Amino acid sequence: MLLIVTRNITGYASHVPMLCKSLNERKIPYIITKKCDPDIKKRKDILGIILPGSVYRIHSDEYQPELDIELYYLFHFPKTPILGLCHGCQFLMLYYGGSLLQYKNYWSGSKDVELDLSIDHIFHGEDKNQKLRVYFHDLPVVTPEAASSGVREIAWLTSFRDHRRRACAFEFEKDRVYGFMFHPEAKKETRTILYNFYDKVCYG
Repeated sequence: MLLIVTRNITGYASHVPMLCKSLNERKIPYIITKKCDPDIKKRKDILGIILPGSVYRIHSDEYQPELDIELYYLFHFPKTPILGLCHGCQFLMLYYGGSLLQYKNYWSGSKDVELDLSIDHIFHGEDKNQKLRVYFHDLPVVTPEAASSGVREIAWLTSFRDHRRRACAFEFEKDRVYGFMFHPEAKKETRTILYNFYDKVCYG
């Protein structure tokens, strides 16, 4: 069973309907929670957690009660595999000591991405170069503090909005916690990356 943690199920930024469609196509069981639920924290069948996109932008210099739900489940499932998508990846980067490069407007479309295929679990069987869907304001950045705790880059946009090669996916804890600034659930041909999280990480 996967646990999807989100305060907003609908809306373009969340991509939750596409995420659910992707999981339904593979008959992967999941539940969605929009609150800090004491009954869920007692469950023994949660194999992985997905933190999807969100309408809430993250501000690294202030407390945001909207993020309490993510913190709640990270605290109560400390050994469970986690995949952060877009907003979820930004949240994880700050949680693990990184930062965000902030922009005023969205950057979207299908972009050229280079995957690190040495990360066998999450990119198992994938092509090194792919076009992947992105839709976000702010780019996570690995700081020296985050790198010292083990955070590392595992995929790169070949040309970001500033025309530089920039990291767009990260391994936060080896073989367990990952974050993507692209949406593998957005296109049928890229959903195998999402399925790898369930098949290779949650069951790996």
